[in-house]
Amino acid sequence: MNLKHILLAVCASLALSGHMVNAKEIKIGMAIDDLRLERWQKDRDIFVSKAESLGAKVFVQSANGNEETQMSQIENMINRGVDVLVIIPYNGQVLSNVIAEAKREGIKVLAYDRMINDADIDFYISFNNEKVGELQAQSLIERVPEGNYFLMGGSPVDNNAKLFRQGQMNVLNPLIKEGKIKIVGDQWVDAWLPENALKIMENALTANNNKIDAVVASNDATAGGAVQALVAQGLAGKVAISGQDADLAGIKRIVAGTQTMTVYKPISKLANDAAEIAVTLGKGETPASNATLNNGKKEVPSFLLTPVQVDKSNIDATVVADGFHSKESIYN
Repeated sequence: MNLKHILLAVCASLALSGHMVNAKEIKIGMAIDDLRLERWQKDRDIFVSKAESLGAKVFVQSANGNEETQMSQIENMINRGVDVLVIIPYNGQVLSNVIAEAKREGIKVLAYDRMINDADIDFYISFNNEKVGELQAQSLIERVPEGNYFLMGGSPVDNNAKLFRQGQMNVLNPLIKEGKIKIVGDQWVDAWLPENALKIMENALTANNNKIDAVVASNDATAGGAVQALVAQGLAGKVAISGQDADLAGIKRIVAGTQTMTVYKPISKLANDAAEIAVTLGKGETPASNATLNNGKKEVPSFLLTPVQVDKSNIDATVVADGFHSKESIYN
């Protein structure tokens, strides 16, 4: 038997025993900020389905909005020997040590939707989050070009919340300088929770004798809390209010006229693309990128998707057409 035949025999033996390199099942650990929010449940379901269709195994854990829990869960995934960590961080400022631990074990790290700062991550996928904020503010000033504006930011430890605010102020600042818009309050909402937004909005209405014309709410959960407070004062539908994520409750409020708009981020594309990127990283290959962002530690290869403004006029052409929500669920 010559050398060629010997090599062929060895390869065939390895293939039969399941030890060929290509037969290795990629293990992905998905660490999610908070599955109590509808938004992340959708991301999880789409991501897991796509990754499994590509032959990967996905372990999912939710930190329920607790940074220490998330760090512990990531350490647990490292100990399980995952090949890739996909992290939706609760606090993107505190994960550098646990990510350094992952990197020492040769684990690839993908930051999903929210940047992780000052850490050696391999890739970042998200939307153009400054653009999200611009869409929110632009939609409101088209309806309320003058008046009292209240700013309701997201979680103070979420890097995206700061990018949304940056985009909002890009649009609002010229009108503030002209004296057409007055900012009568500015609060950040811990953990993006509606109950926290409700309390903030109640206090803001009291402090301003109900004289608020528009609320720049950074997502649908905070908008929902704010709308509750507005309903109690008979102001729902009279105060323009933005949102984000195209949650079903947010879309229903837009139909009812109590919320002005939301920003739809085609999550199906985000989650499917992220799954493909995670599997690519797990294979030791380089994913395609269309941007580079500095996270304080390095220039991170990134893939940024385009957000879409949704109001009453284009619900059917956006979230319904994409299958994100059914017509029945919205209008019944």
